[in-house]
Amino acid sequence: MHVRLGPQVVRASRHAGGTLVELDDGATVQTEVIVLGAGRAPRAGELGLETVGVEAGGRGVRVDDRCQVVGAEGLWAIGDVTGVALFTHVAKYQGRIVADNLLGRARRASYRGVPRVVFSDPEIAAVGLTQAQARQPEAGHDVVTATVSLPDAIARPWTYECDPRGELGLVADRQRRVLLGAWAVAPLASEWIHQAALAIRAEVPIDVLVDGVAQYPTYSEGFLTAVEQLR
Repeated sequence: MHVRLGPQVVRASRHAGGTLVELDDGATVQTEVIVLGAGRAPRAGELGLETVGVEAGGRGVRVDDRCQVVGAEGLWAIGDVTGVALFTHVAKYQGRIVADNLLGRARRASYRGVPRVVFSDPEIAAVGLTQAQARQPEAGHDVVTATVSLPDAIARPWTYECDPRGELGLVADRQRRVLLGAWAVAPLASEWIHQAALAIRAEVPIDVLVDGVAQYPTYSEGFLTAVEQLR
């Protein structure tokens, strides 16, 4: 194991079946796997956009809510190059938006309630606003939060593993009585975070969520426990 203290990663690229990592001290490291990378930027400079009069910025190519490139009628863009959210599931969603518009079915993209996941062990999943984002004065929310220890709150952690772990947190607007965000650090969080994602996207009232009936024993029961604390 080689530990490098201090240097910052400035670039990572695929190379010879692995990954080549460049550091700010001039050194390079070749590795098979990058566990977690942050700070990605779209690489739009090699797409030939200048041939159609489009200039890419630091965040990629600007698109409207139909995923049409701004200032370029008939040119569409999806995925990381748009700089909207660098996730495969967002690229697939944008692809569906473009396909519908090309087929004459007018459709506009909404990025409310898009889940984001780190596939670690346990998994880390989140959706919507963080507590810090929700508490920003310009956001205009009356914030209330709830956090539950899943091994203490529901039975599923004990049916899934012998040494259970995990937490779930919710962020809500007290006045509007809707969820603003959710996060979870727990097994299979990538799967059951979608319950919160749908609630945020559809602005499902807290009172409706409280009245939900969660299958026993599942991790989804944790949402009901947390929502009851919000109420």
